[in-house]
Amino acid sequence: METAGPPIRRGSRDERREATVRALAAGGEAGCAYCGQPLPPIPRQGGRPTPYCPADPERYGRWGAKVITCAMLDEQREIWVTVYGPDQPMTRLDTGALDERLGSALSALDPLREELSALRTHVTDETAAALKAREEAEAARDEAVEQARVANAERAQAVVAAEEAREAEAAARKQSEVDRAERDAALEKAEAARKAQETALAVRDEAENNRQRALEQAAAAHDRVTALQREISALRATAVEELEEVRRNAAEAQQQLRAALTAEHESRMREQEQRLRDQAAEADERVRGVQLAADQRVAESAAQLSQATKAYAETLAPLHAELGELRARVSAQQAELDEVHRLREAEKAEQAGNASDEVVVEYPESPDLPG
Repeated sequence: METAGPPIRRGSRDERREATVRALAAGGEAGCAYCGQPLPPIPRQGGRPTPYCPADPERYGRWGAKVITCAMLDEQREIWVTVYGPDQPMTRLDTGALDERLGSALSALDPLREELSALRTHVTDETAAALKAREEAEAARDEAVEQARVANAERAQAVVAAEEAREAEAAARKQSEVDRAERDAALEKAEAARKAQETALAVRDEAENNRQRALEQAAAAHDRVTALQREISALRATAVEELEEVRRNAAEAQQQLRAALTAEHESRMREQEQRLRDQAAEADERVRGVQLAADQRVAESAAQLSQATKAYAETLAPLHAELGELRARVSAQQAELDEVHRLREAEKAEQAGNASDEVVVEYPESPDLPG
């Protein structure tokens, strides 16, 4: 669709708008302030008069989402005239002047473009230098802030160290008084420990005597048990020998009986056999008596041995308990003696330090540091 060319300019934009609005207010014929076409009269119900034609997309078309109107075109032409002059180079009657002015404008713009390029380069360099200087300034500022922070921290540490030194001096004085009191208490405790040690030594000597007596009694009981064991062994050996002798006598009697039976008559053989049986029974009875006596003596010896062993164990048990208790008491007394020796050594070292020249430590006042 062909669009109509812009009309020849008639005065300024404000003059044309004002003339159109006056004509509409008077009720006469009024033309558009841009194209000059007649405008419809103001409706009877009233409304705000406009000096331009209503929007019509079929007349000039669209620019994106906007409808091109006479008001928009008049505004753009006003901008053009303000920039390029009042001789209306956009009309069809002044195309030659437009070409001449465009050529002269382009030739005049070349030095401007070169100057703009030089200015752009200079601005770029100045901007880079400014950014670099800004970065350096920010780095210097951060370094100064860090130094200030370190200085404040060192100042705080110095103040805390001075305060701690004062508190340490006061604590040392209090500790010296406490040490003197502890030393007196330790001396009293050492005297009591010495007395307790003497008592413990006496108790230990008594315990050693009791232990020695118990050992002697245990040795005597052991010797008695050993003697009983030897006696039992001798009795067993005697009983065995008697049993062997009885067996030998029985064997000899049997041999004699056999010899007599061989020499005598068969009738007397029975009598002899009866006699030999009686003798064998008597011999067996004697062997059983000897065996019973030996077993009884062995049982009595074993009972005596068990009773002696039990008495030996009963005698040693309280002695072992008493000995353990005495060892514990001696260990405690030895620990207390070690503590007393340590306190005495510390007292000697302190007396030696007091005898030497006193060294007074003065803490300097903390200077006023910058905040």
